[in-house]
Amino acid sequence: MISVLSVNYHAAEDLKSLAESLREFRGGEPVELVVCNNSRAETLTLESTDDLPVTILDEDNIGFGAGINRAFSASKGDTIFIANPDVRVTDGALAAGAAYLADHPDAGIVLPLLRYPDGTIQPSVRRFYTWPVVFYARSPVRGLAITPQFFRDYLCESIDRSAPSDVDWGLGAAMFLRRRDIAATGPFDDRFFLYFEDVDLCHRTWKAGRRVVYCPQIECVHAHRRASRKALSAAGWHHFQSLLRFVRKHRGLPKRP
Repeated sequence: MISVLSVNYHAAEDLKSLAESLREFRGGEPVELVVCNNSRAETLTLESTDDLPVTILDEDNIGFGAGINRAFSASKGDTIFIANPDVRVTDGALAAGAAYLADHPDAGIVLPLLRYPDGTIQPSVRRFYTWPVVFYARSPVRGLAITPQFFRDYLCESIDRSAPSDVDWGLGAAMFLRRRDIAATGPFDDRFFLYFEDVDLCHRTWKAGRRVVYCPQIECVHAHRRASRKALSAAGWHHFQSLLRFVRKHRGLPKRP
C-alpha cells in the first residue's frame, strides 16, 4: 500500500482536489489518504471509499512536521508519499515513486518534478544553504536585479532533467519514502513547526548513507504560493525561527555528508 500523508490548515478545498487526483491516477495501486487536520474549526468532508480509504485526525495546530508525523503513526503503507494539500498527482506518479524506491535500495527519498498549474516547471530542488544564500534570500534586493550565480546554483537552475540525479534536498511538498527507513516517531523533527523540516530530513537521510534523488520522469502539480517570501509575514517569521533552530541543531549550515 502507498500511504499519502497530508496536513490541513485552512485548505479543505485543496484536499478535495488532492483526493480526486489520487482516485483518478492511483493506477490500480492500493492507496490510502491520512490527513492531520490542524484546523479544528474547519470540517473536512473527504469521503472514504473502497478505492481510497481516508483517515482524518483532528488536532490543534501542531505544525506541519508534527502533523505529518501524526498522520504517519496512523498509516499502514510500506511506501509513504508526503503531499501538501495543493499537490495533484499525475498518471503513473504513485506507482513510479514506489517502484524507484523498490529498485534502488540506496535511495532514501525520491522527489518528483513539480509543475505549476500552468505547466511551467517549479524550482523544487536545492543545494544546502550557505550564508550568502541565507542573506540574499531574505534581502529586499532579491528579485530587483540580476540573480547572482551562487543563488542560481543554490536553486539548481542548470540541473539535467533528462534523468534522475542526486540533490541535496527538495521541497517537502511532495516526497516518497520507505516506511522501514523512518523512525517510529515519524519522518520529520517536529521541533520545526513550519519550514526546514524538509531540509533537516534530507540532511539526515544523507548522513544515514542514503541518497536523495530527483526524478523528473515522475511528475506532480503543485499550486505553490510561497507564503514565506514576505519576511514580516507570519510565515516569514516561522521561516526565520526554523532557520535559527536548524543552525542550532546542526551547529551551522552543514554540507552534504
